[in-house]
Amino acid sequence: MAKTSRALVLATALVLFVPLPGTATQRYGPVEMSGNLQSQNLVRHPDDAHFQFIQNRNTAHLQLEYDWVQAGKFYDKYTIPFIERSLLFIKYRGVYDSIYDTTPDTLEKEDVHGKAYAGHTLFEYAKLRGFTRKDLSLAGLPQSTRDALKFENELREAYTDIRFRGIPLIVRAGRQQIVWGESDDFRMLDRANTLNLTWHLAQEVPPPAFGWDELRRPFWMFKFLYELGNIWHFSQNFLEWYWNPGDWAPAKVAFQPRPWGLNILDPLNNPVDGGFIAGPCALSPFVISRGPNKGQHRCLSLMNGTTLFKQGNYQRNPFDNSQVGVRYHSFAPFGLEFALVYFYQRWGGDDGTNYAPVRALPLNSQNSALASRLLQKGIFPAEYIAPYVHTIGLSANYSDDTYTQTVFRMETVYDVGIPFFDVARETVIDRPALPGVTNKNMWKGMLAFDRPTWIRAVNKKSTVFLTGQFFFHYVVNNPSCEPQLVAMLSSAGKRRVGSCLIGGLDLPSTARLGTTADSPAFRDKIRDWETLFTFGAFTFYRGGSLLPVTGIAVDPVNQFSMEPFWMVDYVVRDDLVVNLAQRYFVTPRGHHDPIFQTWGLGSLAQGRSETSLRLTYQF
Repeated sequence: MAKTSRALVLATALVLFVPLPGTATQRYGPVEMSGNLQSQNLVRHPDDAHFQFIQNRNTAHLQLEYDWVQAGKFYDKYTIPFIERSLLFIKYRGVYDSIYDTTPDTLEKEDVHGKAYAGHTLFEYAKLRGFTRKDLSLAGLPQSTRDALKFENELREAYTDIRFRGIPLIVRAGRQQIVWGESDDFRMLDRANTLNLTWHLAQEVPPPAFGWDELRRPFWMFKFLYELGNIWHFSQNFLEWYWNPGDWAPAKVAFQPRPWGLNILDPLNNPVDGGFIAGPCALSPFVISRGPNKGQHRCLSLMNGTTLFKQGNYQRNPFDNSQVGVRYHSFAPFGLEFALVYFYQRWGGDDGTNYAPVRALPLNSQNSALASRLLQKGIFPAEYIAPYVHTIGLSANYSDDTYTQTVFRMETVYDVGIPFFDVARETVIDRPALPGVTNKNMWKGMLAFDRPTWIRAVNKKSTVFLTGQFFFHYVVNNPSCEPQLVAMLSSAGKRRVGSCLIGGLDLPSTARLGTTADSPAFRDKIRDWETLFTFGAFTFYRGGSLLPVTGIAVDPVNQFSMEPFWMVDYVVRDDLVVNLAQRYFVTPRGHHDPIFQTWGLGSLAQGRSETSLRLTYQF
C-alpha cells in the first residue's frame, strides 16, 4: 500500500500544484489553444476482502484551432480561390500509466473460463504447472514491453474543414473521428472508427462526464457533407459520406495481465495454455528452451502474415483496405429527425457481437497436407480475419413537447456476413478442436428516451435528467442445437446437423479439452436474441458545480448480470474538476457455468468492480 499511496499523492500533486491560468482557453486572433492535464486512479475490489491498485493514468491533451481562411482570405491578406472558409484542428494526447512501474505484481487469479482447467482456475492450474505469480503478472513482461505499454504519444486528430464558395459542400480531410448514430453505449452506426479497448474497455462512457472521444481510434479519412436544403416538406436535408483510403485497423485489444485487457490470457502466445504451444504445433521445429514448457514445440505465427486483432490478410492501402459510408439526413415536417445509413467496411469486432476472429483451414485431404507443411515451418494453419461486411441502418429521434416532454431515440442496423464459430464445421485443427466459420446476418437495434423531470425531493432548483436505452441483437436463421453434443458427433453426424454456432471466447485449449465434467468445452451457444437495458439519471447542484450521475446496466438473458454505478463531477473552480466513481458487476442469482455473452457484464467484467478518482486541470 505504500507504493499505492505514493502514486496517489504524486498524481494529485501533478494536477493541483501547477500555475493558475488566466482563462481556460488562450486565443490569439484566429488561433485558439486549449488543453488539460488529467490523472485517473483505479482501485479494483472484486469483493470486500481484496483490492488492487490497477491504474494511475496521467494524460495530457493539447488542442489547437486555427481559423486560417475567413471570407475567402488566408491570414486576412491572401485570396484563396474557390474556398469561403477553412479551419485547421489539431489534437494531441500523451499518456503515462505508472502502474507498470509502481505495482507490477498486479494479477487476476481467474479468467473468463472459470474452473474449466480440469476443475481449477487459471491461477491454480498455472501453479500446478510450475508457473510463479511473477510469470502471470505484469512483472513477468519484459521491461521493454512494459515501457511500451506505460507510454502513449499520439496525434489524436489533425484535419482541416473546407467550405467551398458557391456550392454547399464542406470537406473534412485528415486524421479524424466520424460520429453517426443515436446510441450512448453499445454502438451500431458509430462504427467508422474502431475502438481502443485497452484504455478501460467502455467503462468511462456514460456522458456527460466522458463519452467515446477518448476510446475511438482516429483514422486518416475524407468526409464530405453536401447541403441539399429543403426538399418538399422536409428540411435540413444533407448527404454525408466518407472514404477511409486504407488507414483502417481493427479494434485494439489487450489481454491479461494488463489490468483492463480482455479477461483471458493471449489465446495464442500465452505460456499456460496458448494455442501456439504443443497440440498441433508439436510438428513445429521450434522448441521452447526454458520455463515450465521447456522441451515443448511451438508455432511462431498465423497464416498469411496475419496477427490476431492487429492485421488481416490485406495490405493497408486504398486498393485493399478502403472503407466507405454514406448517410442521408432530414427533418420530417412533424418534427422527426432521421438518417438513412450504409457502410461497406471491414468487421471491427467492437459492438458486442460474439463473433469468430480466426479461421482455420477446412478439413479435407488437400488442406491436411498443407497444414502439415505449414506446421513444419512453425506456422499455425489458421488466420486472423476481418472480412468486409455490408451494413444498412436507420437512426431517428423525436421530441414530444406536447404530451410527454420526452425525446425518443432509436437506432437499428442489419449486418450481412458476420463470421461465427460453427462446431458442425471441422477444420485441420482437431486437438484441441478449432471449429470452422459460418457467416450469418444480424439485426441489431436500440430504443431510448431522454426526459428532464422535476423531482422536488431530489432537487428543488433543477430538473433531473432521466435516460434509458434498450438494446437487442438477433442472429438471423440461427440453428437450434447443443454444441456439447454436436462436438462429439462423427464427421457424417456433423454434416447432418449442418450448423451449430458458439461464442468467440469459448474455445478449448490443451488445458481445457472438455474431457471431464469439470472442464466442458463449447459451453457458450450463440443465442437467437441478446438484450440489455440501461437507465441513468443526473442533475445539477450548487449552480452547476456539482453533477451527480447514477445508473445501471442489466442483461436479463445471461444470469441477470448487472452493472450499477454512480459518479460525481465536482467543479472546484473553472479550471479544476474532480470526478469520483464506483462501478459494480453483480449477478444476484449467483455464478454458474462461466458465460461469454455479448455484453460482457457477467463474463469479461466479472470480478472487476472498482472505485475511480479522476482529477482534471484545464488550461
